[in-house]
Amino acid sequence: MFCAISGEPPQEPVISKKSGHVFEKSLILKYITSNGKDPITGEEISEDDLLELKISPDTVKPRPPTLTSVPSLLSTFQKEWDSLMLETYTIKQQNQQLRQELSHALYMHDAACRVIARLIKERDAAREELANVQTHIGVPPPTDTAVTEPMEVEDEGARGINEKVIEKLDETSKELSKNRKKRKPPPNLTSPDDIKSFTQISQKPSLHKTTRPGINCLDLDTTEQFVLTGGNDKIVHIYNREEDKVVDSLKGHTKKITDVMWHGRESGDLDIVFSASVDKTVKIWRPSDNGYSESKSINVHTHEVTGIAMHATRDYFVSVSLDSSWAFHDIETGNNLIKVESNDVQKGYSAVEFHPDGLILGTGTKDSVVRIWDIKSQTNVASFDGHSGRITSLSFSENGYHLATASEDNLVKLWDLRKLNNFKTITLPDTVKAINKVTWDLSGQYLAVGSTDLRIFQAKSWNELAFITESPGEIYDLKFGGLAKFVMVGGSDRSLRIYGVPTEE
Repeated sequence: MFCAISGEPPQEPVISKKSGHVFEKSLILKYITSNGKDPITGEEISEDDLLELKISPDTVKPRPPTLTSVPSLLSTFQKEWDSLMLETYTIKQQNQQLRQELSHALYMHDAACRVIARLIKERDAAREELANVQTHIGVPPPTDTAVTEPMEVEDEGARGINEKVIEKLDETSKELSKNRKKRKPPPNLTSPDDIKSFTQISQKPSLHKTTRPGINCLDLDTTEQFVLTGGNDKIVHIYNREEDKVVDSLKGHTKKITDVMWHGRESGDLDIVFSASVDKTVKIWRPSDNGYSESKSINVHTHEVTGIAMHATRDYFVSVSLDSSWAFHDIETGNNLIKVESNDVQKGYSAVEFHPDGLILGTGTKDSVVRIWDIKSQTNVASFDGHSGRITSLSFSENGYHLATASEDNLVKLWDLRKLNNFKTITLPDTVKAINKVTWDLSGQYLAVGSTDLRIFQAKSWNELAFITESPGEIYDLKFGGLAKFVMVGGSDRSLRIYGVPTEE
C-alpha cells in the first residue's frame, strides 16, 4: 500500500471516498487546501471526503539505502554476531557461577554427613563404655543403651521389635521346638550308601551372561520345581525344572547379586522373591499378571548387602552388610523395623542365618568371628573365634544344637550351641580353594561343603560320603533337595548342576 502522491508507504493512510485512492494524510490535506481537487482524477474533493484507514501492524518504513548494499549488510551481520557472542559469554559466566555455588553446597552437605557419622560413632562408643562400666560395677544397664537404630516406618505402632513382634516370635519358637527332641529322621531319607553313589544327573548350562559369568547364589522353592539364581550379571533368573527353561528374569539391581531367597509359602501360589546386591539394596519381587515385578527396594544399608535370611514365622527377614550392621525387616509392609550396629564389628558382616526356632541369629564377619545374637533384645550373646579367614558361610542344624561354619582358611567348624564350644573341625586339603558354602540337609543328617569340589559328610560320624570333582570352576552356593534326594549347585561356570542317585537305564 503506497501513497498515490509520494509513492512511499503512508504513515497515516487515508482513502478518497470518490476515487478510492490512498494518500498520505498530511500531503493530501495540503493539496486540497491549495487546489481543492483530487490530484489523480481532478474531481472536487474536501477533507470530509477522506476516510482514515486503521491498519495492523503499523506500516514499516523501508530499509534505508545503506542496508541495500553488500558491505552494509556485512557490517550489520557483524554487529549482530558481536551482540550474540556477548550474550553467550554472559550466559557462560552465569552458568559457571551456578556450578561453583552447587559445588559449595554439595561440599557442605558431605561435610555435614561426615560430622553426623562421627557423632554417631562417638555416641555408640560412649554407650559401649557406659555398658562396660555398669557391667563391672554390677549396675544393670538401662533399656536404651543397646546399639540399635529404630528406623522410620509409616505406622508408629510398628516401629522397632515391639511386644507384638516378640509375642509372634515366641509363639513360633515354642511351636517349632516342642517336638524337636523327639524328632527322628524321616524313614524314607536318602541312605548313606545312596549318598556315596551321587553323580551328576542333570545340568542347565549358560544361565547367566558370558560377559560377567557366574552363579553367586541360588534357592529352591518348597515345590522343588522353581529355582532362583543370582549372577554377576546383575540379573535374578527363575528357572522351571519341569519345563527346563527360564520363565522370568528379574532386572533392577545395578551391581552383582550376592544372595537370593524364596519366601517359602506352603500354598500353591507363586512365591515372593528376595534378592540382595552389592548395590546396597534388598529388593522384594512379587508375582503379577505379567510375571514378577519389583514391589519394594530396601535401602537401609550404606555398603554392599552380603546376605539375607528368612525368619521361621515367614513374616520377617534379616539382611547383613559390610557396613557392620544387620537389619530386621517386616515383609508385609517392606519396612525396616530395626537396624543393629556394633563397634566390635570392624570389617562388616559376610554371612547370616537364622536358628530353626527363630529366636537367635548367627552372623559371620570378615574379621573371622561368628556372633550369635538374641533377636528380641538385639544383644550379642555368644562369639566363636576359631577361624582365621573371612567367614563365608554358616548353617544351623535342624536339631537346633549344632552350627556349621566355613571360612577362607579351608576349615569347617562344628559348634555345640549348648556348651558354646567347637567339638569338630573338618580340614580340607591345601589344594582346595576357600570354602564358599556349607549347608545341612533338612533332616540334619548330612552336611554338604562346596569349594572347588563338592563333599558330603555324615553327621555324628563325620565320615566323608561323597566327593565330587566334575564341576569346573568354583561352587559358590548349593542346596539340598527334600529327603536329601539330590544336591543342587551353582558356581563360576554359569551352570546349574544337580547331583543325585543315578537312574537305572
